[in-house]
Amino acid sequence: MRRITSIWRGSTAAPTLVAIALLARAGAGHAQAPATLEVDVSKPGVTIPAEFFGLMTEEINHAYDGGLFAELIQNRTFQDPRPERRGPGGGGPGGPRDRLPIHWSVLGTGKAAIDDADPVSPALPLSLRLDFAGGESGVANDGFWGIPVRPDATYTATFYAKAAGGFDGPVTASIRLDQGDAVVASSPSPPITGAWKKYTVKLATGPDAPTTAKARFVLSADGAGSVAFSLVSLFPPTYQGAPNGLRPDLMELMAELRPKFIRLPGGNYLEGNRFADRFNWKKMIGPVESRPGHMAPWGYRSSDGFGLPEFLLWCKQLGAEPILGVFAGYVLNGDHFDAGSPEMAVYTQEALDEIEYIAGPADGAWGAKRAADGFPEPFPLRYVEIGNEDWFDRSGSYDGRFTQMARAIREKYPHLKIIASAPVKSFRPDLVDDHFYRSAGQLFGMSSLYDPRPSGSPPPAFAGGGWNGRQPDGVKTFVGEWATQEGRPTPNLNAALADAAFIMGLEKNSDVVPMQCYAPLLVNLNEADPARGYPRAWQWNTNLIGYDALRSFGSPSYHAQVMLAQNKGDVVLPARFEVPPAPAGEEPARGRIGVGSWRTEVEYADLSVTAPDGRALLNSEQARDVSRWRSAGGDWTVRDGSIRPAARDAETWAFTGDAGWTDYTLRLRARKVRGSEGFIVIWHAADDDHYRWWNVGGWENTLARCEAADGGGRTPYGTGAPFTVEAGRWYDLRLEVAGRRMRGFIDDKLVTEAADERPAAAPASTLATATQDRADHAVLVKVVNMGRTPVVATVDIRGVGRIEPDGTALVIAGDPGAVNTLDDPKKVAPRRETLAGASTSFPHTFPPHSFTILRLKTAAE
Repeated sequence: MRRITSIWRGSTAAPTLVAIALLARAGAGHAQAPATLEVDVSKPGVTIPAEFFGLMTEEINHAYDGGLFAELIQNRTFQDPRPERRGPGGGGPGGPRDRLPIHWSVLGTGKAAIDDADPVSPALPLSLRLDFAGGESGVANDGFWGIPVRPDATYTATFYAKAAGGFDGPVTASIRLDQGDAVVASSPSPPITGAWKKYTVKLATGPDAPTTAKARFVLSADGAGSVAFSLVSLFPPTYQGAPNGLRPDLMELMAELRPKFIRLPGGNYLEGNRFADRFNWKKMIGPVESRPGHMAPWGYRSSDGFGLPEFLLWCKQLGAEPILGVFAGYVLNGDHFDAGSPEMAVYTQEALDEIEYIAGPADGAWGAKRAADGFPEPFPLRYVEIGNEDWFDRSGSYDGRFTQMARAIREKYPHLKIIASAPVKSFRPDLVDDHFYRSAGQLFGMSSLYDPRPSGSPPPAFAGGGWNGRQPDGVKTFVGEWATQEGRPTPNLNAALADAAFIMGLEKNSDVVPMQCYAPLLVNLNEADPARGYPRAWQWNTNLIGYDALRSFGSPSYHAQVMLAQNKGDVVLPARFEVPPAPAGEEPARGRIGVGSWRTEVEYADLSVTAPDGRALLNSEQARDVSRWRSAGGDWTVRDGSIRPAARDAETWAFTGDAGWTDYTLRLRARKVRGSEGFIVIWHAADDDHYRWWNVGGWENTLARCEAADGGGRTPYGTGAPFTVEAGRWYDLRLEVAGRRMRGFIDDKLVTEAADERPAAAPASTLATATQDRADHAVLVKVVNMGRTPVVATVDIRGVGRIEPDGTALVIAGDPGAVNTLDDPKKVAPRRETLAGASTSFPHTFPPHSFTILRLKTAAE
């Protein structure tokens, strides 16, 4: 079996050079149409809420363990499952007792094994026993893709230990390089006793220590007998020196976003795949040795070291308020309890207790527990969200569950604003939570989503996780998750421009959308380690901030959001941007072919492609050649003559063929092994974000329909035909492509026929809004130009005496496919320019593929 692992990447050209080249090309081939941008300071509009910008993440992509939570030991309680058992519903220790727990290894002559006799506490049922056999022996942990080493750094190691068989010496804690086993820091513990005891040692690296993550943490000793370990921990310096604290570089990046709230605990992590895996906050407070951990929903185990107190630490250190999500009786496998059941009474009381833990007085029952966890002062709490994405619950039970919990919360805490995660009828929420993951084109177009609608417009409708406009009757909207889905595993510049436009649209409608937060926030970028059998660290394709064990960076979208957060203003100003439309231009219909899987185990065989004249463009033998394929979203394998995704529950597609192919017939056989959907057949693929596909058995295995991907997200087109894919059966699929038309046959029966028609004019690619910073006497003009040509505009600022001549411009621009990386973290980043000669009317050029904020100081005559 061989894996298909390479992924198409975006362009790596330097942004400034690309912008110059595009400007030159535009100037040579296109006449620049005049544009006007008018802002009226005399007619202030919506006041922008102070809490408009916030953060949201969850335990996905190793965002907490292996990310924000600074703990360096992976599998510190020896309970993590091995990779082959990871996934929804997985859990338990990885293998027989004589098998070492994952991420642990033995050094020297000794032997190690899992032991469940005499545990430290019920929450720590396992220990790792090291038996000595003469000479030095030890156990080593390889961390979260390595232990980060830096010069002149002090680490804190803690562990529980007990001795047996005559061992009474110290244990040496050390950090050792993988190459040569060189020790860069070490310290002995006090002598180990025969009863469980917690030991703490400090490890300090010297000034000549290397900067590397190719290292491991070791506990070692020599002598006779044995020593058992439990809850092994290693912390580097943390943000503001807090114990059990957070990673400094990630906190510094988040601080630049100036968040006013943090939505916690976030997303699917609140629900869990099973009731046993829900966010049970009462097991995530108090001493870490009392926290048992649990399986997180994205395929790995959460240590729960990052529990509710650490969430509150995160809020406190960033000066943000919590927006609390409370568990509402529904889990991701579809199980739920109905309103009025004994279980819902328990969950309702848990929510009330959690509110008291966060915001209650320190002399109350739960406030005292918060004080014992290090936070004597109550936290400000104004918003509580009941559940998460409960529109996935097909039982229709959310209305009752929400109403039961909302009434109880309103009765005890009448000042709290209550957020609904899905449509409800029986209790009026204060806000609803809309979620949008869309392509760049879609999200740019949604900048007007919450604009006031003309009288007589149809009421808003709910679809795909969010409503299509403003709520009636004064109910407001919290856009609690959103992101452009383009760029992997962090957004490219094109995504950043769409993201900026979407925020600008929310900002000008912040009277009804008072809060918003991007998701997911964090991604550990480490790739899979096949030699050790470790999967890659990340599960979601597009994420804001990337990092490994040592380094971190903000994506282009991160920088665009920093620009907006630091230039928010107090009030929205009317802005009118008139840019003459450009002709659409006919893009050639051509590209590679491919196959895909949407969380369904499928396989494809006997794939061939023929030209209209009968020439073989790709035969089945060539299609079985692994070197011809490229994948995106996850690995694929070729086995027994068929191509299939390496992971059972992946969202992934694989491409082959020639980028110049235009018209052709694609034939293949397809079989579903298991899963909730069906087959995906791809054509005219320019790259892994731009293609057309035939989704057979999509929409929960109900339809066969075409979708267009232009920038990551997908838009259905044509008419869907009912179709259900049966598991275990081979289907003959045939796709006939002619220009922008396709015909899809299943077992020689025409099932789908559709045309991908292009508009006569290019869609709008520019957007301008304006706000005012009253304290700074500044007008903030915000402009997105997603087009390929510069926009030369006359900027008119009305309603002011004069504009100071030395304004500033913040600009992020370049190749729309460019991304930042660990090796090139500032490849796409804002630059600051001086606007010499700014006045109440002045010309300004907005570069192609750019986001600009003009900051103009006003003054009275």
